[in-house]
Amino acid sequence: MNEVQRHFLPDRFRPRAPRRRSRRRVVLPLALVAAGLLVLPMWTVQSVEVNGGEVVPESVTASLDGLVGHMVPLLELDWLHQVAATWPAVSEVRVSLDLPGSVVVEIFPAPCRGSVSIGAGWHAVTADGRLAGAIDGPRSPQLVGFRRSSDRRTAFAVARRLTEGSGGRVTSIQMVTPGDYRVELEFGGPDRATTVHVNPEGTDAEKAWCDLVRDGRSAITWGSA
Repeated sequence: MNEVQRHFLPDRFRPRAPRRRSRRRVVLPLALVAAGLLVLPMWTVQSVEVNGGEVVPESVTASLDGLVGHMVPLLELDWLHQVAATWPAVSEVRVSLDLPGSVVVEIFPAPCRGSVSIGAGWHAVTADGRLAGAIDGPRSPQLVGFRRSSDRRTAFAVARRLTEGSGGRVTSIQMVTPGDYRVELEFGGPDRATTVHVNPEGTDAEKAWCDLVRDGRSAITWGSA
């Protein structure tokens, strides 16, 4: 292209000189990547705090304590939640991560609704009939002969019905047969106690007995309701 053509050629058609890439634009991302690779191995779990771990096996708390040293980006908080939440003695689990590397696991025990005797000790029973952890002694009502969770839920329903109907406190329920429950109640203390046999579904005779006892029109004696 001669000088005349270059002079009269419009600017938009003139060839542009190639731009040089800024070295700063290339070096800065590389520096950030390198810094991240250096810092990443140091971003690890420094401590694990477990509150309420006595309601789960020691192996569970040991596995949680073993997280120290693991890389924080690889932690799965949902998995940590499931590790503790699957145990029957647990009602709720909360897991939090306090950056840069502190893990806090809070385990809340399920309320004890009653108890069963297993071997030489006692185990708690939750409101939905599940067996929970070992406890230091019996809790009322004591359930005898109820092997399934559904049966234990039925026993609790019977205990609630008799408590509300008669005003007494159910201390023990025994399944004699699927249609016959032997129930021990206290009215103000052990010196005013009685035993009744009831049907799991309830009967008119049971309701009439509860009404008489609650209103003080009948003596508290052993019998069938």
